[in-house]
Amino acid sequence: MLKKITFLFSLMSFVVQLSATEVIDSLERVLVQSEGIDRVNLLCDLCWEYRFVSGDSALRYGSQALELAEAIDYSKGVAQAYNDMGIIHVDRGSYAIALDFFNHSMEIRKMLNDSLGMASLYNKMGIVYQKQGKLKEALENAIQALNMYEALGQELWVGYSLNNIAIINYNMGDLSTSIDYHQRALVFRKKLHDRYGEAGSYGNIANVFLEMGDTSLAISNYQKALQITREIKNDESTAAMLANLGTVYLYLGEHNKALNFLNESLQIRERLKDQKAIASSLLKLGTVNMNLNHIQLAGDLLYRGLRIARSIGVIEEEMQAYKEIARWHAQKRNMDSAFIYMDYYSNTKDSVYEQRLNQQIIDTQAKYETEKKEQSLALLQHENQLVEISLRQRKTDILLLIFIIISLVGAGIFLFYRRVHKQKLALDLAIIRHNEQQIQAVLEGQEGERRRIARELHDGVGQSLSGVKLKWESISGTIKSDTLRENLQSLSDLIDGAATEVRTISHQMLPKELEQFGLVTALESILHIIKDSGGMACTFNYHNMNQRLSQVIELGLFRIAQELINNINKHAEATEVNVQLLKRSKHLVFIVEDNGKGFDYELNKSTGIGLMNIESRVQGLKGILHYESKPRTGTLVTIRIPL
Repeated sequence: MLKKITFLFSLMSFVVQLSATEVIDSLERVLVQSEGIDRVNLLCDLCWEYRFVSGDSALRYGSQALELAEAIDYSKGVAQAYNDMGIIHVDRGSYAIALDFFNHSMEIRKMLNDSLGMASLYNKMGIVYQKQGKLKEALENAIQALNMYEALGQELWVGYSLNNIAIINYNMGDLSTSIDYHQRALVFRKKLHDRYGEAGSYGNIANVFLEMGDTSLAISNYQKALQITREIKNDESTAAMLANLGTVYLYLGEHNKALNFLNESLQIRERLKDQKAIASSLLKLGTVNMNLNHIQLAGDLLYRGLRIARSIGVIEEEMQAYKEIARWHAQKRNMDSAFIYMDYYSNTKDSVYEQRLNQQIIDTQAKYETEKKEQSLALLQHENQLVEISLRQRKTDILLLIFIIISLVGAGIFLFYRRVHKQKLALDLAIIRHNEQQIQAVLEGQEGERRRIARELHDGVGQSLSGVKLKWESISGTIKSDTLRENLQSLSDLIDGAATEVRTISHQMLPKELEQFGLVTALESILHIIKDSGGMACTFNYHNMNQRLSQVIELGLFRIAQELINNINKHAEATEVNVQLLKRSKHLVFIVEDNGKGFDYELNKSTGIGLMNIESRVQGLKGILHYESKPRTGTLVTIRIPL
């Protein structure tokens, strides 16, 4: 399955026309003659610029900035150094260290009453929690940032905060809420003519559609983002959009298109010397070439990507490299190597914490062994220091033992809580399945009762009325008086009306068109009745509906359509209604749109019986329901049902 494509967050700075190397060279020339506060600020700038070139160099400059700022008591510089180094650790996957640095910076920002700096830190901390999978904490920090930016009137950063909240909801699986926040962010960005942010919103909207399985809308939005990034000459974002499009076409199996996009992305990233992004592009290109059976080239690209990922310490790219190299070896039938690299991938993915803990123990043991050798050599050279060295060795043993015990206890606690978390997830899934079964049982019971009542009306009341009608016609034939026959004709009309009403109710409860001809014909029948009544103009479009769907889906969508159109007819005061039914490879999309007075869904969803019935039926079909409606603007209802 296609990996989720993550667009650039608001940690990125705006584009500078000079290349990264030229900027760094310029800053280093000025740094030689600088001192005091100016030198701290230049060191922080170098820390940021080296982020895209060398993480080690970036941290070295950040440490120098922190040391100098503390020495001259420059609090703002201390906060900035912690902030910049925290970002570098985020890039390297050292999230605990990054949060520690951000918290140090936050303490100083609060002391300085720097609201804008605090909002920025809440934003970054939310991103770190998101990367750790702590989505609740991520959402809390992102909302805190949004509130502060709104209070400060920082509309640009309000847009970025809305964007981040949308991404968190995306990761939580709440795709409808994610789309809503992305649309809100896009409004702010267009208002401020923030072309860079606008491109970001289109990219993220594309990500959501991609998760929904709608690749055509995903590609369309990626292309909008790409057009903007080219116009504003933002090479970093252009490369990202090209990589995203390449990844989508890779997923669709259109490998030549994927190759073109990914090659152009790699060229830009190599020009920018963005090592992390270069590694990502190399790995995707390796996968495409492997699919095209360019085996040797694929191997060269994958191993090159792995070397870069290891050198800069980016865990995500390293894991992806292991996985793809394992597949590459399997394709070459080097099964031993394939198993080895798959084992690397599994260990890195599932046991990052345990590996780091074990590595700490190994490093400590190696250090201890080195110290023992040095102490043994010292014993030979300095016999008079034998007692002192022995005591020092014993102390080291005790400290090492304590450290190992603490490490093992920590690992045990981690594994215990991970198991508890998995059990809780399993219980939640069981509850969800039980609720779905209850909903399905209720709906099946309702439909069974509808069929029974429809048969009773048709076979019982309907037949009785037909018998009365025949008997009445027989009696009326014996009446000689024209006046009496004319007066009694109204009674015959009442019998006809009652029979017609019984047939209509029976047909609505058990539509023959649905059972005999399918969903499309049944929907056409509903709209034909509405149109003939003169209430509304109706249009119906459908695509790829050559074959019938399962009975459960057809009946469920028919009842939903009945409820929606009945609501429009009763309450919307609409003159037009448009219905669309689209069948895709994995989803069925059902859309109902009217031009009526609209309504507030959040206000009415808990009190409207019809709305609750619709939501229950959508849940029973495991679908996604989305309303777009505001007073006096009409209503758009979109339902996605998995096939």
